Amino acid sequence: MRPRWANVTWFETLPSNEFLSADEQHALQAEALKGLVGFCAAEVPYYRDLFHRLGSEPDDIQEPEDLCRLPILTKSDVQERAEDLQPQMLVEAGLIPTLSSGTTGRPTRVLHTVTSRSLYVLLKQREQRWFRFDPSTTFAAIRLPSQLPHQPDGEPLGEGVTCRLPAWRYAGRCFETGPYVAYAVTNPVEKQIEWLERERPAYLMTYPESLEHLALAYQGTRPPESLRGLLAISEQLTPQMRRRVERTFGVPLHQNYGLNEVGLVASRCPEGARYHVHTEQCLVEIVDEGAEPCAPGQTGRVLVTNLTNRAMPLLRYDTGDLAEVVDGPCPCGRTLPSFGAVVGRYSRIAFLPEGTLTYVAAVRDALESMPLRLSRPLRRFQVHQFRDGSFELRLVGAAPLAAEFAQRIRQAWEAATAPNHLELRIREVEELPVSPGEKFQDFTSDFFPALDGQTGTGE
Repeated sequence: MRPRWANVTWFETLPSNEFLSADEQHALQAEALKGLVGFCAAEVPYYRDLFHRLGSEPDDIQEPEDLCRLPILTKSDVQERAEDLQPQMLVEAGLIPTLSSGTTGRPTRVLHTVTSRSLYVLLKQREQRWFRFDPSTTFAAIRLPSQLPHQPDGEPLGEGVTCRLPAWRYAGRCFETGPYVAYAVTNPVEKQIEWLERERPAYLMTYPESLEHLALAYQGTRPPESLRGLLAISEQLTPQMRRRVERTFGVPLHQNYGLNEVGLVASRCPEGARYHVHTEQCLVEIVDEGAEPCAPGQTGRVLVTNLTNRAMPLLRYDTGDLAEVVDGPCPCGRTLPSFGAVVGRYSRIAFLPEGTLTYVAAVRDALESMPLRLSRPLRRFQVHQFRDGSFELRLVGAAPLAAEFAQRIRQAWEAATAPNHLELRIREVEELPVSPGEKFQDFTSDFFPALDGQTGTGE
């Protein structure tokens, strides 16, 4: 530990919190929630007006189960009522603005206190402890230039340029670590592979689609033996993507769930394959269409209440994401509240015609099971759904793909879409488009509404 952090007790408190009894967990959450709600009702105009309109008092919210008394806070609420969501008086100085990635040009802007943002550093160390990351090694990141440290002249990381830091970001502030290296995802996949071979990192953090592109490019060759673990961030990771990536790289693929509007919400447990909520940071609810709590095994909308940010408190914030409810103890022994797989964004899935995700999964399964002799040239793919109900599979290859490749895809498609027999066009292209937020999506649809700003899993 670095000397300036020697007196910080959080690194003992966090492990202790992970194994409290259910009653102790509940009591801590209730205490934090009561303090936050009291502050909101007294100091924040939006919530003061809300309690008055509801004819209720802050004391009506005594524990997490009472949050259902309050309406859901939407992204539109935050965008349109931003000033009213800020307290009239806040002693702490140095507020930090954060933005969601804003795929429509209308990102969600939230102010954070230095205290709430500092917790991110502590929770990253907890997460890397859960993942068994060895801090003495090299940590690598492949991300959008806007999300990486800038060059000394203030410009974003250019193509072919490596960012080098003497310590890991975040955890390296508190502990002695090995170096951190970063590379722009805008570099061609072949250049990314050359970079990985040259840098030989132990851990790689990037987007799920980027990991899949690398896995496709590594077909028939071995990734660097130095790699011990992968971390997928910011986007949805499908089961097919996970299987392909872990099979190709031969190392664990880790995930977390975070929001720029909140911070690090939860991290995926390597033993239990569920997301443990960082209760020091927030509370999570998963609700159905009627805003009622979902039962174990059901999938519902993810609501998050930030317990630490008094610069712009968010109570029951609708993330737009969907996740599964899980029950019972986790094999790891931790007692933190948990939820299952994050299965997509409600704002996208809700508008798709029935059967769409089944059809897309059939294409992904066919690509996953494609013999190496046929899939070796494949580098990227994208499935697009048109308004007329037809689909198009767009393929980018290092060389032309064999006719048998398309035949196998069509066989899987016909089996999945029978008896509707929807049209699937297969087309080889030189490149694939990215979204306005500069993120690649392997499934796009004309039925998707304009997005308010992708949040999803954070760094």
